[in-house]
Amino acid sequence: MAAESISEYIEQYDGDVRQRLLAVYQLIRSAVPEEAEESISWRMPTFKLGTEPLFFFTATKKHIGFYPTPDAIAHFSAQLNEYGTTDHLVQLRHNAPLPTELMSEIIAWRLEQLPSGTA
Repeated sequence: MAAESISEYIEQYDGDVRQRLLAVYQLIRSAVPEEAEESISWRMPTFKLGTEPLFFFTATKKHIGFYPTPDAIAHFSAQLNEYGTTDHLVQLRHNAPLPTELMSEIIAWRLEQLPSGTA
């Protein structure tokens, strides 16, 4: 069954994966503007401001997928070299601690890149 909210999405998982998803959610939620909308888009928890996508995240068997936009991944490429990445994705492996400090830096940088008046 497809989740209709981020909380429903997270509740589908158990144990450590649920806790990791919750940690990612709380990290993003605490940083984005209050008016940022939460939704499920492409079957992933999503945050956006108006039509501007901010962040997506998802769980897979081996990692949490964190999608902070290609520009953010390119900007932080040196710090992300120990993580699996694509143009859109940072893989946060389940067998390693979440890099919350780095994620916070990425989130803050991404929010700074928003067009004036968006945030």
